[in-house]
Amino acid sequence: MKAFLQNSLLVLFLVLISPKAVFAQEKINTFDVNITAHEDGSMTVKESIEYDFGQENRHGIFRTIPLVSKVGDLYRVIEVDFQTVKRDGDQENYQVVERSKETEVKIGDPDKTITGPHNYIIIYKVKNGIGSNYADHDEIYWNITGNNWQIPIEKVSYQIQTDFGIAPLESVCYTGPVSSKLKDCAVKENLITSTTAIDAYQGMTAVTKFPVNTFPKSVLQKSEPVFDPDFLMLLKIYIPVVLGLNLLVAPYLVFWYLRKRSKQRFGKPAVNFDIPKNISPAEAGIIDNAKLEKNDVVASIFNLAIKKYLKIEEVKEKRSLMPDKTDYKLVKIKNNEGLDEFEKTLMQKLFESSESVKLEDLKTDFYLTFSKLEKEAFESLVVKKLYTKNPKTQMTLLLVLGIITLVLGNIILGPVLIFLSRKLNGRTPEGDKVDFAVDGLKIFLKAMTRYHKFQTKNLIAVEKYIPYAIALGLQDEFMEQLKIINPDYKPTWYSGGHGFYYTYPAM
Repeated sequence: MKAFLQNSLLVLFLVLISPKAVFAQEKINTFDVNITAHEDGSMTVKESIEYDFGQENRHGIFRTIPLVSKVGDLYRVIEVDFQTVKRDGDQENYQVVERSKETEVKIGDPDKTITGPHNYIIIYKVKNGIGSNYADHDEIYWNITGNNWQIPIEKVSYQIQTDFGIAPLESVCYTGPVSSKLKDCAVKENLITSTTAIDAYQGMTAVTKFPVNTFPKSVLQKSEPVFDPDFLMLLKIYIPVVLGLNLLVAPYLVFWYLRKRSKQRFGKPAVNFDIPKNISPAEAGIIDNAKLEKNDVVASIFNLAIKKYLKIEEVKEKRSLMPDKTDYKLVKIKNNEGLDEFEKTLMQKLFESSESVKLEDLKTDFYLTFSKLEKEAFESLVVKKLYTKNPKTQMTLLLVLGIITLVLGNIILGPVLIFLSRKLNGRTPEGDKVDFAVDGLKIFLKAMTRYHKFQTKNLIAVEKYIPYAIALGLQDEFMEQLKIINPDYKPTWYSGGHGFYYTYPAM
């Protein structure tokens, strides 16, 4: 009686701490495999798996089959083609996932759950799975269960035969983890059975010999597969796409640009004596290279001086042990009436704290105003319908796309997109016309003495070109020619001991 009570308490204790372990242990009751080898070297494998889910709610099972085996210094890679998958005698949903070294079939309905015992029948065909490369025999080396099951297998049986009258010579079996030499199994003619349960992540393997030349020679390779089939499929799609992008799209983009967007469609630029109408020096500089630069701001300061909104004065700072230091002071003359937003912002920054400012004092935080000036300049160009947007956006997107495209192997399209990122800057067709006119103006500014001798006595007309020469980066060429036209030129909006021709480079 005492022993009975002790046993009862023990059972109750086990139930309380682990009811699943007592009543609902998930396992495989039987795992039966039958292989029929064919004369062409292929095999038909039929697996019958009695899977008990216990009280667990599951959708189904996963069956993983290794594809690669080592043969000396070489590798055999098999092909698996699933033909039939049933559960309890009826066709079951399944999905095959192929990888470089294994194939997996997911069996079950993701929208339904099952419990208790169920019988699965899996039939598939295997190619290149027979070892027929030995001098004295052929063999079928087969991992019967695989080693991926997370639950124990109570009983395994394995039977092998051919369908063309050749019987196996002998078989040997192994159990346990991968590469194990344990033999908890029994061989009787062409039937192999396990003698103990197979633990989780272990399996059973069999090697069966046949007379030499029973099967055609199988294919061996020097290295293991590297890429998954999905990747190889993607590669098969990727290569034609890359060829199309590089050999068709890239030439088309170049053709389209040369015909529709390049300034070459306007012909060769001719000298232009006129400043583009309603275009400030800073805007001319932006249109020329699609960005606001320091030269454009300096040009705007000169333009404000020429329009009598401010005056540029040279100032000297005496130093005892070093040569005197030269700086420039901007003096406000009148308020901002009549200026555009860009020039108003510039004037406000220059004279935000006093009616005069040294250029040296502007170097600390002027970059903050520079960003605002750039924004307002492009907003003005958009309003004038010369740009569709700030060119930084489009140019950056094209540049990034070009770099990514190049990294992905588009050795033609990538550089084309990078080239177009410098050319397709959001400028409208009307903006292209203004840019073409600016190119003609640059020709004039480079050779003013040749084209503009009649302006020698009319310095007011010549003077208006100074800010545009600075904005377009031609100040050196232009000033050298202005010296020739009038070496004693002294504008009213500038004062200093060195003379005007020494001023522009310092700013």
